[in-house]
Amino acid sequence: MVARPDTSSRVGHSARPPARARGAAARAGSSIRSWDLAFFAMALVALGWLFWKNSLLASRVIDGTRYYLLDDDMMISMRYARNLAEGQGLVWNPGERVEGYTNFLWTVVMAGVHLLPHSDANIALLVKGVNFVFTGATLWLSIRLLRLFAPRSLLVTPLLLVVMVTCTDVLLWSVWGFEVALLALLNVVFFYRLAQDRHDVVMFGALALIPLTRGDGVYVFAGNALVALALAKSSKKTLVYLAAAAIPTALHFFFRHAYYGDWLPNTYYLKVSGLEEPYKRGATYARNFLLHYAVVLAIAAGSSLAVLRTDRRGLIPIGAVLPTLGWVVLVGGDMFVWYRFFAHVMPLVFVFAVAGVVTLGRGALGQIAWSAVLFIVSFPLVRPRDRLVFLDTNGDPLDQIHVAMLIKKNARPDSRVAVITAGIVPYFTRLEAIDILGKSDKHIARLTPFKGAMVGHGKLDPAYTLGKQPDLVVSCRSHAFALGLATDTRTHDPVLSFLASRAFQTGYRGTPINDEFTLGKTAIYTHPDSREYAHLDWQRVVVTP
Repeated sequence: MVARPDTSSRVGHSARPPARARGAAARAGSSIRSWDLAFFAMALVALGWLFWKNSLLASRVIDGTRYYLLDDDMMISMRYARNLAEGQGLVWNPGERVEGYTNFLWTVVMAGVHLLPHSDANIALLVKGVNFVFTGATLWLSIRLLRLFAPRSLLVTPLLLVVMVTCTDVLLWSVWGFEVALLALLNVVFFYRLAQDRHDVVMFGALALIPLTRGDGVYVFAGNALVALALAKSSKKTLVYLAAAAIPTALHFFFRHAYYGDWLPNTYYLKVSGLEEPYKRGATYARNFLLHYAVVLAIAAGSSLAVLRTDRRGLIPIGAVLPTLGWVVLVGGDMFVWYRFFAHVMPLVFVFAVAGVVTLGRGALGQIAWSAVLFIVSFPLVRPRDRLVFLDTNGDPLDQIHVAMLIKKNARPDSRVAVITAGIVPYFTRLEAIDILGKSDKHIARLTPFKGAMVGHGKLDPAYTLGKQPDLVVSCRSHAFALGLATDTRTHDPVLSFLASRAFQTGYRGTPINDEFTLGKTAIYTHPDSREYAHLDWQRVVVTP
């Protein structure tokens, strides 16, 4: 049965149960808490193992040092964070002010991590450790939220932990270093306090931090605020708290304009402005999410409606999921395969889906049947290790760390490097960098994208980029690939289009760095007027597993 909120204090009841009954209830509550703690501890061990295996997969030993990596996009944020920690400001290149990240608060957290004792080789592992803590906290608060709706069932806690820990949209974004882990934690903190009827500083503080964690988090704030108003005993008081919670976001807008000269981040102009058929793309992304999690969402919706018959807290999953569905349709979805934009709501979806085992099941057999259904559709039954230990291939990370160490070993410290994947090479080389795809370039971000391109990968101006005369260009393709391109070929592939441009083919294609690995994988080029031209034969780096 659903645990109804305690209303005795609201209607003036003062009678208390007998001492013997209170003692039995306390012992039962203590037993349930011990049960939950035991399974939570086992879940942390499993989560830690998955974090470690994924971290090893996203690492490479070069010249005897193991380098750990985050997703390439997150390595862009890491460069901003390191510059901030080292006193150079929240910038990609010192002296340039372009907001090429979308996760202000997470970047600030990364800057804090950079203040700890570390090396460039292991800093990503420390950031993953922070995300492990955030994910572990989310698991525990999800258990506590679930217990508000299923206080006595022994089945629900292990089921919730299994489906959450093995959910790719809970696990992988966290282990890859995204801000999603922090966003999910703040979201669960808000709804847990709301479900407890604690309209306090913790609840509204978590809400206030959500739009700072991710640039588009304003829609999450708005959806959560509507649920808070629907559950409020005093709408006027809640509106005052919501207004106070909105102040940090307003201040951040003014900070952005003062510091970067724009009201919106540069990535908005790059990824959203001028995007071809955004509603169609967004609707496809939303549809794929709904199909992927169809059974889980259906059970969570049924549980939510069952709770709503007696308890307005059933609005929680509805108020969390619907705004996100609307937002992704509006902005055109995402470039990643998994459902990053929905990952922060998955803990809430799973909480209500697991609660549905109790609210929808009839007797022990019914609850076991619903549990089996939820487990079968959630747990990766076929080759689970391959589904959960998964290399994030965004930006060819293992190739790019190889390239980064080659450049660091051989290039001049005053050289400038132009990059297509803008995270790993600029971070590890520490060279001044030029972003070919425009995440940290205002001119590129405001161009019109060419048709058929992925979100954030459709804006190029090779003549403008190479007009800056970078000393090195990292191509992300083999030298043979570049040689085989006809001049000025333009397709939806930004790498092909850049390498086929007249500016690249006449200025750089004829002078590759002579290194066997890069020539065959991701060639590095210079130009005759660069001081790098004097030594095209580079020393190799030793790469071991």
